[in-house]
Amino acid sequence: MYTNTFFKFQLLWTLFLITIHLTYQQSEKQLIIKTVAGPFTLTEGPHWDESTNLLYFVDIPEQKFYCWNPKNNKLTHTSFNSPVGVAIPIANKKNAFVVGCGTNVLELTWDTSANNTNPITKVIASVDTDRDDTRINDGKIDAKGRFWFGTMGEKKEEIIYKRGSLYRMGSDGIPKKMVSPVCISNGLTWNHKNDTFYYIDSPTRQVVSYDYDYNTGDINNKHVIFDLNNHNIPGFPDGMTIDEGGNLWIAIYDGGRVIQVDPSNGNLLKTINLPATKITSVAFGGQNKDILYVTSAKQKLTNAELQEQPLAGSVFSIEGLDVKGTSMLAYKMTN
Repeated sequence: MYTNTFFKFQLLWTLFLITIHLTYQQSEKQLIIKTVAGPFTLTEGPHWDESTNLLYFVDIPEQKFYCWNPKNNKLTHTSFNSPVGVAIPIANKKNAFVVGCGTNVLELTWDTSANNTNPITKVIASVDTDRDDTRINDGKIDAKGRFWFGTMGEKKEEIIYKRGSLYRMGSDGIPKKMVSPVCISNGLTWNHKNDTFYYIDSPTRQVVSYDYDYNTGDINNKHVIFDLNNHNIPGFPDGMTIDEGGNLWIAIYDGGRVIQVDPSNGNLLKTINLPATKITSVAFGGQNKDILYVTSAKQKLTNAELQEQPLAGSVFSIEGLDVKGTSMLAYKMTN
């Protein structure tokens, strides 16, 4: 009787110690943060194309659109004559992209396997035609294949507030103004039910949600779901994506980090510090969509800050997050 009781106690104690050890190991699990490419001046708009397993991103002031192939670590680019804020593949068209360049929306034809400094482009639409102090910034495609993109006020690298707008462009190539005015139109994504749209106007330091109609693309009923002020987070929310569990991943510009947020209750779930302060955007990629790609900037850093942040302006990858993202979509346009 005593022997059986003692044996049971030993067994339970051993199981307890194993559980504690595994829990400790999991909590101490190290993330793997790598430099994918760079440094550049101001990288933005990461987009993982799962049909080709390629990563796209832009360097806004350098007016370049990049393609990185993780298989062979090959980096290629194409160039424009104006700042390029976003570039996303067009569905059912080979080597075709929708691009926000200056205040024009372009159709770009580019074979990403090689550099091309003089690509074929065609203007689809123009926005903010009543002013000369804005440019297109971040953009993304909704589940219906519509292109959502925003503008921001900027003149000679100086920000001009409340000059931008958020636009939605369907397959007909006609932009419709959805929110105006905005200061710096940035991160945007949708929940998995396609009934909520999340949006960031960076200087507000807030993430907001709108009720979203999947069929019409209409949005209304704005709510603040996360405020950096309430969590003592420095900097500004910038680019944003969503994971499989419905949580938001937000790049913090001038905050040197990426955060994970539960939009249902505004809880801050995770903070990942990075070796650069100006973190600009995020996107899940890789064959399993379990790698978080992060863009950053070195623009406007002092010489001393550049010495402290030699990797500023790089594109990073983060592995070991134990979460997956969702597919990034292509623009559906009328041929």
